[in-house]
Amino acid sequence: MKERVVVFGDAIIAIILTIIVLELPIQYGSTGTVDIHSLFSAVGIYFISFCFVANLWFQTAYAFNRIEQVKNKNLVIYLLLLFFLSLVPSATRLLIEDTIQQTILIYGVLTLIVTLIMRRLIVTLTEQAISDEKSRKRRVTELNRQDMVAIGFRIALLVFGHFYVRAALIIYLILPILAFLQNIVDREEDDLVASLDTEQQADYFQDRNKLWGNTMNRYSRLLRDSMKANSSENPDRWKQIMDEWGQQIQQEVEERQKNLSKLSGSEQHRVEMEISRLQQQQQKLAKQKEMTEKRMQLRNEKR
Repeated sequence: MKERVVVFGDAIIAIILTIIVLELPIQYGSTGTVDIHSLFSAVGIYFISFCFVANLWFQTAYAFNRIEQVKNKNLVIYLLLLFFLSLVPSATRLLIEDTIQQTILIYGVLTLIVTLIMRRLIVTLTEQAISDEKSRKRRVTELNRQDMVAIGFRIALLVFGHFYVRAALIIYLILPILAFLQNIVDREEDDLVASLDTEQQADYFQDRNKLWGNTMNRYSRLLRDSMKANSSENPDRWKQIMDEWGQQIQQEVEERQKNLSKLSGSEQHRVEMEISRLQQQQQKLAKQKEMTEKRMQLRNEKR
């Protein structure tokens, strides 16, 4: 059933993109020649819609790929999503023919509705895909936070577009590109997390900021790694990340051991427990790294 739903959605999306490009209006000047300015403007607006639809396809395809069966609830949401998405060609044509406050408002409201439904669909599919309760709760919370930012920004953009039409068009182009990059980063991080056991996954998300330094550094590095060929199957890459993680844990152990003699009573006992937990985490990480290297080696031997 899942395969039929995905194929059906892919066909609808392909038709939508085809309709958009076929409906590009070609204007002619008084001499009978093509109006180049209006042509480039039309192609630019088409590119905005193309990026929007392509990003939606990418995100939903990845979400569907993580589940085995499509539930009735998700099927209804997906069909509703495709219905509103099928209105994008008409909204795009209106925007191309007359780029004014009213048409950009129509386009903005429609893309807001589509984005809202798409994000809800991804959340429900993610809930279905993750079996561990803690991991599921963490991921859903993270997605909900991203959704609030995305929807809030699009609502603000509706107001902004009322006053600055051309500038709003540029932002509408940037939004799906940023969302596409965000999805790539999430997918790359999911590959890393999938190689860890449940307890180590919890440790990873607890120490994530310490490991990467900050959010921007994490995004840029994961995005850069995703552009490399077969990066997810590169044992050296995972080894490097785990080595850095191990170094971070070792630094925390050394810092606590250094301050241990200055403490007394219950505080000293608490720090000793933390050191013990960190050392256990180091041992598990070392075993995980060894298992990952062996798994990659066996995979290469089979090839």
